[in-house]
Amino acid sequence: MGWATTRQETATLESDETTAIIAATQGFLTALKTKSRVEFEKHCVRAGGMSLSPPPPTALRFCTIGSFVEHVATLKDSIDERIWDPEVKVHEAGNLAAVWAPFRAKINGVVDHVGVELFVLHNIDGRWKVTGLADSCRLPSVEEMLLE
Repeated sequence: MGWATTRQETATLESDETTAIIAATQGFLTALKTKSRVEFEKHCVRAGGMSLSPPPPTALRFCTIGSFVEHVATLKDSIDERIWDPEVKVHEAGNLAAVWAPFRAKINGVVDHVGVELFVLHNIDGRWKVTGLADSCRLPSVEEMLLE
């Protein structure tokens, strides 16, 4: 009836949006693992921006998502980057979201770096896509080296 929604309907809508947003970030990470330009295209906007803060002594780097995709596509190393406990925020207009999550990256099966990632997403034509990404990372502790 009309525009009114119940608290349960609102929670379901928010849950569905959160699921779709997390699925877009997971799709981006799967594309990273497979190094697939086609998969990246499904989950991000190449004109978006990235700021990457690798462990010292490497300096903060900036690039477009598109240039990152092209670089990743040429790599021979195995990459497995995972996030957990994502915090999702969605703007009330429903077109902008952010995901903040701790992550760890394995290169060739070895934990190489750990940190936090911030995904910025926009709802474009009814689909959530990564339009920005920032990270801050460090070398792993001995315990973190043993993570699955």
